[in-house]
Amino acid sequence: MKSIFPLIFATLFLFACASNETVVYSNGFSFVNYDYVVIERDTNSAIYGMDLEFGNMIGAYNMAVVGSKEIENLPYEAKKRTLGVQLSVSGSSERIMLGISFQDFITGRTVATIGSTEKGDLFDRDDRTEIFELVTGTVVAAIKRDKQLNVENGRSLDRNPPMAVAAPRYTDRDDRNSRNSDTEEWRYESSAEKAYTLTPDFSE
Repeated sequence: MKSIFPLIFATLFLFACASNETVVYSNGFSFVNYDYVVIERDTNSAIYGMDLEFGNMIGAYNMAVVGSKEIENLPYEAKKRTLGVQLSVSGSSERIMLGISFQDFITGRTVATIGSTEKGDLFDRDDRTEIFELVTGTVVAAIKRDKQLNVENGRSLDRNPPMAVAAPRYTDRDDRNSRNSDTEEWRYESSAEKAYTLTPDFSE
């Protein structure tokens, strides 16, 4: 995916005087259409641990975090429900700029950007934490609104968070893990859905 960090920072800078926070959605975008996220590495956010903190946070809201190599093992239908996420942080001893952009994994098109620029010291942990919580709080509110989640203690009460699963295995036509050659669609089930029963053999 092409880097859009310069665009994010330019947007944040233009809005810095009028509004500290910016939220921009692409037409028709909704978090309800996505279940997985791949967090792309950025040097600055990695230094401050923001990429890990973001992954821990978003995982509590029906968004499963998968690695850049894991995503290649997911079926196409799962990839269509995957967002690429880029976190970017910059600033000085007087101001901090934090931006989070979301891209559709299949098309690479940016579908949403959320960011803010605030007074603070980039090198002060408390100041960084404050703006991080501000921006991620906006992300959480958007996800909860789009997915209509009822969340308690960081766990969704509506349904279990999706799990990253390997590409389905082709068996026979009666198996749920089968491929429809006409529609080119995969149907698969997680290990949590598929029950296994062990029957002891007392014949000897």
